[in-house]
Amino acid sequence: MGKCRLCMKEEALEESHILPKFIFRYQKASSPTGFIRSTKNPNQPVQDGIKLPFLCSEFEDRFAKWETKFSRNIFYPYQTENGQTFPYDEWLSKYLASVAFRVLVYVYEDCGLDYFSRIMLQHAVNSIESLRNYLLGNNSHPGGNRQLLLLLDTLDAVSIRSNPENFNIYMTRAIEFDVITTDVDSFIFVKYLKFLQLCPIYLSYNKGWRTARISHNSGILRHQDHELPDYVMNKMRAGCNALNSSIHLVSVRQESIINSRVTQNLDKLIESPVGKASLAEHLAKS
Repeated sequence: MGKCRLCMKEEALEESHILPKFIFRYQKASSPTGFIRSTKNPNQPVQDGIKLPFLCSEFEDRFAKWETKFSRNIFYPYQTENGQTFPYDEWLSKYLASVAFRVLVYVYEDCGLDYFSRIMLQHAVNSIESLRNYLLGNNSHPGGNRQLLLLLDTLDAVSIRSNPENFNIYMTRAIEFDVITTDVDSFIFVKYLKFLQLCPIYLSYNKGWRTARISHNSGILRHQDHELPDYVMNKMRAGCNALNSSIHLVSVRQESIINSRVTQNLDKLIESPVGKASLAEHLAKS
């Protein structure tokens, strides 16, 4: 028994994923080695993302329905290059809000957002309540926590040169989340494979936060260029640098295992998202 993070009732809690399980399932299935590794401990293959007792069965099931809609209608078609334009209705905003809610509550409970200023911390607490009421159906509009979603892909020859090594791999394969604050803005950052999801907590102005907004009713999602604040791009570059640093932490034994698996599956490597991203970056820089 425990308190459901959404309805706040004492209930039997389900083992809930902070980021949906289908993300990690696809990452593992499309990996040329058959494994996924974290930047924090690249010598230990992982099977799944973070999960913990978090939601009661009623709201675990509610979130699962939105996840199914997203995975079937947008995630898998875009990841497998079977679509560039995706109509949606209210379920997309709800799905994105459910992910943002889980990330924000998880990070808040983990560290208390002790790196936030007192004022920004209050905005974060208010955002938890705002997202909760939207997901419960008490509010029909997400208010200031309107979600953004960007469809990512490899960069062209001009763009790739201003970014760190292996940025195409980061863009198309990395999974990470964070709750970020600057002196004037704060937001939820969720990056999974070829998707970047952002949720404002507090914004001093809206420049760079408009074009990727998702309607809370219906709309069409497509791959296109978007304007983003510099601090979002800097966060992505920092994530890529962390990826590059983790490569040097791989032990000799694990490097041998990786090389052996890749050698045995060269055809899979060439056709894999990792292989395509690496080739695109090599060609762009040559």
